[in-house]
Amino acid sequence: MRLGVIDVGNTRTKRALFDGGRLRPFRGPVDGWIGVRVGKGAVPPRTLLLGTDFPPLVRNRARSVGADRLAQASGAWVRARGPCVVVALGTAITIDVVSARGVFEGGLIAPGLGLMARALHEHTRLLPQVRPARRTSAVGRRTREAIEAGLSLAAEGLIRMALAQHRGRIFGTGGDAGLFRELFDEHVPELGLEGIAHSYLCWRPS
Repeated sequence: MRLGVIDVGNTRTKRALFDGGRLRPFRGPVDGWIGVRVGKGAVPPRTLLLGTDFPPLVRNRARSVGADRLAQASGAWVRARGPCVVVALGTAITIDVVSARGVFEGGLIAPGLGLMARALHEHTRLLPQVRPARRTSAVGRRTREAIEAGLSLAAEGLIRMALAQHRGRIFGTGGDAGLFRELFDEHVPELGLEGIAHSYLCWRPS
């Protein structure tokens, strides 16, 4: 059975093909769709949604949490099979914790790099819009460099402080995760899609 897997985020929509074994690049017709939708984009008709039509692979202890975070946590749990932490850098920065028994414990949410950059530009008169970049120095000699340094170090400080409080394998995902690759044990851009597919497979094995 060829399933289309879709992850509709706040900024981007990701798609992949799942044939029961592993994810492949999306192409050709599919027999059905499974996915997550947290953004405003549409999903194909009759898409089965994680958290609504089938449960995540991890057991959820949080009182409220987005299905995208549960999908990423499920993908991390499949890879780690032990305690793990998911650092997702997209529209928002989320850092979520999964216990040794596969329980989603919760996490934190902060503005993403792009959102911070846009807020600085839109709420000041002179600061330009910048594209997030990795900076290790706290001294920027030009305004753009100073903003890049501020965004980068704010995100890195948040990540390092959060990770210091938890143990387990660290997974990075999301559009800006590549900027901080060395902070993670694994950088997995398609982690959410993996979590959707494995959760569905566990719920309805082929």
